Amino acid sequence: MERMKVIQVGVGGFGKYWLSNIKSVQSIEIVAIADVQQSNLDEAQKLLGDLHIPAYLSHEDAFREVKADLALLITPPPTRHRLTRDALEAGMHVIVEKPMASTYREALQLVDIARSYDKVVSVNQNYRWAPEMTAVKTALESGLIGKAEVVEWQFDRDGSRNRGPQSEWRRNREEPLLTELSIHHFDLMRYLLSAQPVSLFAKSFCTSWNERGGNASASAILQFSGGTHVNYFASSSNKGKDTTWTGNFRIVGRLGALEFTDGVPYHVTEDGERHPLELPSQQYTNVDYTVDEFVQAVRAGRNPATVIADNLISFSMVGAAVESSKTGQVVRLDTGFYHAY
Repeated sequence: MERMKVIQVGVGGFGKYWLSNIKSVQSIEIVAIADVQQSNLDEAQKLLGDLHIPAYLSHEDAFREVKADLALLITPPPTRHRLTRDALEAGMHVIVEKPMASTYREALQLVDIARSYDKVVSVNQNYRWAPEMTAVKTALESGLIGKAEVVEWQFDRDGSRNRGPQSEWRRNREEPLLTELSIHHFDLMRYLLSAQPVSLFAKSFCTSWNERGGNASASAILQFSGGTHVNYFASSSNKGKDTTWTGNFRIVGRLGALEFTDGVPYHVTEDGERHPLELPSQQYTNVDYTVDEFVQAVRAGRNPATVIADNLISFSMVGAAVESSKTGQVVRLDTGFYHAY
């Protein structure tokens, strides 16, 4: 079967990570790259080796001169409205890096843009596609611990250790944790629990030692359909031992618990016995899974798992958390979330 032709826009920082993974995906062919900095393009072409991929300092030139089926937009959120519209105008499907926008209002606008074209727009949520998450989800769906009733989730990272240039645009954002990192965890909650958010109460804050500006820590209490209660704490101004980027979590049911600790998933019995979960074999993981799953979905005429309209629900949790922190009120999400954020 003919491979889907791909143009990647944004190859600096995380964009290079994308290239290093997706270049081996058999269902696609990278046909062009674009970035506003020549140094990023030079490094990306070295990474791609003998593939001899055309490189452009303008995404408009790339879209005009190279025929492609899919645009990967690995650029800062404020750029994505224009880039998504330009890619759709050029006749391409689109995958945007998370979060889909800077604010919930912008996310709604991006969804409206996507609906205006006969193409598929999806959002990368690569944390879903780790074998460890597949193992946890499979265990939940099998009824291993019964109905999931309580979730405890903790995320701790020291953001000052990640000072690459790709992070500079995040500096001094008002809510860098909730908008840039918590979106991963909120989306994972939905995915693992196979449930939708009902309500959320949150409080974000800035520690005295946080040098990067903005509220880099937050607590939240979430309720999901089916009655699952989630207690969430996250910080990107941690001191001491960091968690993985996924964080550590416990999902508790009547028959025991599932734990994800330091990157390893466990089944914990009612008697307290702890057994690592068996990990599935996957051809692709992470962003390469995102891309291949998208291609397979489009070919089959179905929506990808993280199509933009569905991922808006995950992003609405971010918007609700920001609003709740500002107002001190519980925000309902089961009646539609269309507020100012």
